[in-house]
Amino acid sequence: KLPRTRKRELMGLGMPGWAACEGAYSRKAYWRMAKAGVVKRALTKERLINSGFYDLATAYQSVHVNY
Repeated sequence: KLPRTRKRELMGLGMPGWAACEGAYSRKAYWRMAKAGVVKRALTKERLINSGFYDLATAYQSVHVNY
C-alpha cells in the first residue's frame, strides 16, 4: 500500500529507480495501475509463468484444437 514499498518491490523486479518512482508514487488505484507501462515492463509473461501462473493462451490451445 505504501509508495516506498511499491518502489522497493518494483526495483526488486528490475526496474530502474526513476521508473519505480513513476509507478510507486502514482495516485492511480491498483486496477488502473495494472495497465500502466511500468507495471507491464516489470511483470512480464515469462516472469509470471516462472512464478507458477498458467499461460491461458497455451492452456486454451492445448484443450481446443482448431481444424
